Amino acid sequence: MQVKLSAQPQVNFMNQFKQGWTKIKEHFEVVPLKEQQTSTVLITRLEEALHNGQPTAVQMNYGFDQERIQDFFGVLFEDQTGALLIDDQISKRCQLLSPALLRHIG
Repeated sequence: MQVKLSAQPQVNFMNQFKQGWTKIKEHFEVVPLKEQQTSTVLITRLEEALHNGQPTAVQMNYGFDQERIQDFFGVLFEDQTGALLIDDQISKRCQLLSPALLRHIG
């Protein structure tokens, strides 16, 4: 008698549950909108945040045509190519910021 072994990958139910829970939390998460700052204020605060090296709160839109936003809190810096990055203390990851989508720097 021969037994067929299937080559299907093992399903990690805890990992799937965790990913599903994260998606649900993101869907229902409400981030309070801060006041949209003018470009002059944003540029001034961005320069200050880049030069002082202290953790700063940043709020950014997901896209040009949306009011969905993301909150970041961490140290802002630029890499060699000039890209704006934040070492986010909330998510413990380095995030790429789009200067055109910034709405508030606190």
